[in-house]
Amino acid sequence: MEVESLRQVAGKIAIVTGAARGLGRGTAEALADAGIHVVVSDVLPEVEETIAQIKNKYPENKGYAQITDVSQEDQVRDLVQGVAQKLGRLDIMVNNAGMHLKEGPIATMEKETVDRIFGVNFYGEFFGCKYAAQQMMKQKSGSIINLGSYGGKVGFPEYAAYCASKGAVHTMTTALARELAPHKINVNAICPGLAASEMHWSFMRAEAAARGITFEELRDEEFRTIPLARYAEGRDSAGVILWLSSESGSYITGQLINVNGGLYFA
Repeated sequence: MEVESLRQVAGKIAIVTGAARGLGRGTAEALADAGIHVVVSDVLPEVEETIAQIKNKYPENKGYAQITDVSQEDQVRDLVQGVAQKLGRLDIMVNNAGMHLKEGPIATMEKETVDRIFGVNFYGEFFGCKYAAQQMMKQKSGSIINLGSYGGKVGFPEYAAYCASKGAVHTMTTALARELAPHKINVNAICPGLAASEMHWSFMRAEAAARGITFEELRDEEFRTIPLARYAEGRDSAGVILWLSSESGSYITGQLINVNGGLYFA
């Protein structure tokens, strides 16, 4: 097989959730640059700006934007089934949407906080996996990429619900990989470290305020912990997604892949 054909992804159909900003938007733009037709979704209306930028640069792209609250099963079902109906298939499902809240210690945490975080971070990815799996099983092909986390492997004090939601995503990923392997579908999770995203900026603002230091001081401190000395960007996630979605990555399944600049190796 030619090396080029091993890497071929142009013409494939993808969904990227949480694509209004941050890693999701950067991922969608990078996939479009590789010739993939990208359907972008988010609960935020700014997702329309993402598709407008993609269409402006790649007018032949058949993707579109759809406002979706991933914590609502019917909305995720409609998103996935709509793509299959309009574009004929679904080759790549990127369950990127996520959120966090100010949690605090487990001893004082409200159940509503846990429910809200799990509603997006776990159930949102579960619904994406469920309906992508239904479509991909019909095709006997496809790649599902979930967004895990550094926190889902390590666990941080006062962010137990967030970390637990990502740990649940990790275990679901490995279980689903086993379920879908007979159907020629691979399922993996990307585990970013410290990312250039609004989610991470909000973590940083809260930590800097709690410690009485500036945002810039905390940023410089974080850079010293990352061997590659920069935050993760959407293109970094996209590089792994492109590999997993091509023939060259088709033998990789059930893995929790660190994309973190060397921050940790767990």
